Amino acid sequence: MNPFEKTLKDIDDFCIPNKIKYAIIGGLALIFHKIQRTTNDIDITLLIDLENMESVSKQIISKFKPIFSDPIPFFQKYFVLPVIDEKTEMRIDFSAGLTGFDKQVIERSERKKFGSLNLPFCTIEDLIVYKLFAARHRDMADLEEIAKIHKDKLDRIYLNKVLNEFSKLERNDMISNYQNFFL
Repeated sequence: MNPFEKTLKDIDDFCIPNKIKYAIIGGLALIFHKIQRTTNDIDITLLIDLENMESVSKQIISKFKPIFSDPIPFFQKYFVLPVIDEKTEMRIDFSAGLTGFDKQVIERSERKKFGSLNLPFCTIEDLIVYKLFAARHRDMADLEEIAKIHKDKLDRIYLNKVLNEFSKLERNDMISNYQNFFL
């Protein structure tokens, strides 16, 4: 197993017995969906509530080394808990999946083969929404690559529904960016 696989196994071995549902998002999800991309970390979204953020963060830092000296308040403030898997020295960013959309992403994720493991990756449609939401330069480049491979295979009904929900939050840029890449 390479360091990514070992770290992903450590994450899965941590989440399953602790009954924490999760999905792999970010750069590794792009790679899983056949997009050529380099990444130096692993992005995970966790199905948790505000009420259990502290207990989940304590569980995480009992298994993984926090990057910041005060990890629990950092997690509660920024909803991301950056840690290092000391066995592999890989960085993991655990994000609190607090929104309805995050919960939907985790529920829609399916365990798929990745190397020798079966892991829960977010769908390509949900990855597109995350990229449209973040809208950084790198995300726009990722969307361009996704469109080259997946443009004709997308669940457009689902994407239109989700993007219409985000437009209610005055994020019309997400719809226009989606149209630029995928229509």
